[in-house]
Amino acid sequence: MDFKKAIENSMDSLVQDIAALCRINSVEGEEKPGMPFGEGVAQTLEAALKMGADMGFRTENFDGYVGHIEMGEGEELVGILGHVDVVPAGDGWNTDPWGGVITEDKIIGRGVLDNKGPIVTCLHAMKILKDLNVPLNRRVRVILGTNEETDWRCMNYYLNEVKPEMPTMAFSPDSEFPVTYAEMGLLQYTLTRDITEKIEIEGGSAFNSVPSSVKAVLDKSLEEAVKKAIEESAEKDAYLVETAEEGLVVRAMGVGAHAARLYDGKNAISLLMDLLAKLPLTGELKEVVDFYNEHFGMCLYGEKMGVDCSDEDCGPLTLNVGKVYTENGKLIFCCDSRIPVSFTIESIEEKVQAKVAGTGYTYEQASTERPLYVPRDSELVKTLMEAYSKVTGDYESQPRSSGGATYSRAMKNCVAFGCLLTDQEDVMHQANEYLEIDKLKIWLEVMLETIYQLAK
Repeated sequence: MDFKKAIENSMDSLVQDIAALCRINSVEGEEKPGMPFGEGVAQTLEAALKMGADMGFRTENFDGYVGHIEMGEGEELVGILGHVDVVPAGDGWNTDPWGGVITEDKIIGRGVLDNKGPIVTCLHAMKILKDLNVPLNRRVRVILGTNEETDWRCMNYYLNEVKPEMPTMAFSPDSEFPVTYAEMGLLQYTLTRDITEKIEIEGGSAFNSVPSSVKAVLDKSLEEAVKKAIEESAEKDAYLVETAEEGLVVRAMGVGAHAARLYDGKNAISLLMDLLAKLPLTGELKEVVDFYNEHFGMCLYGEKMGVDCSDEDCGPLTLNVGKVYTENGKLIFCCDSRIPVSFTIESIEEKVQAKVAGTGYTYEQASTERPLYVPRDSELVKTLMEAYSKVTGDYESQPRSSGGATYSRAMKNCVAFGCLLTDQEDVMHQANEYLEIDKLKIWLEVMLETIYQLAK
């Protein structure tokens, strides 16, 4: 069908609705009655549900954890999984991150890409189909989560407490175009050893981030050895040394990145341990440094841990040490692996446990996410690819795999699809997050064609 005129007529209200939703600060906050993730998240969920109700859709709020916005009739259901929570604004903004600023050519604000803009775009696509009385054989339901950016308790509540009807097929517009048909398995774990000597090493912020900085406090007697090691290092610009009251402070500066794309970064912990290995260390600090370089080193793909593996769909396993710290007489490494879909989380876990057995380190699982795999030749993937290609004219791009994790993993026959275009700058989670209005128009056209093809 030709939706061109309806798309043109919808653009102004679409821009305004996205901006309005982005003006609500929906970073997860303190739990309150009926607001499991804080007032801002609850307010945004209600605003999105009201938006759907004003469009004439059926809506429902499940105790502040999840919301539904549904249209149409039919026994089968098409699901669209998104979320209303956002990451903190952070520093470096040129405008108010909660301003929902509209300029001549873009919308600026936290959440315009991740994930408020895509959600509202899907709602407007549904409204066009409704207003044009386009005959559909399947219902369409937007499912709104509320803490996707942290630990998915919203989705756990939805699946285990609400126990909703499952869609026949679904997609999550919380990634990139075209289709992500495979998402790698996730295994996060800690390796912990007892320490009796004073060791000061601290750096990184999370399992799933490549650490951009780390510091160690050493004995001042090592100053000349440290300076010599830095001078001889191929990464000499990555290190800073200063003498402080507590000792010789050595910092390693890396390049931050998401653990799903750790090859885009440079691990500061690995840089530090590489430098420390060149020093005349003794005692438990030497044991820690030796352990790290023997089991991790500068490797990205788990070679030294003995877990390196690869498959045709996803490529190689990745292994990131995202954080190191000491606490209550223990030293702790926080590790994150993305596992190709052909391999099980359990098999990798067993190899790690076997590798560290007898080293004095204790393995403890922190988190897992099952992999996602929907065959490339499935009806869902083919339909989404056809809709994307028809609108964009891009017949070269192919279905892709990812180390990231989206709500797609929560349901069967669900994949990530959009909304970031192949030529669109990815500023999700960054300062000055923005959405170009000409790109938004393409989003709307793709989502309109997609929902129509899936539901007809």
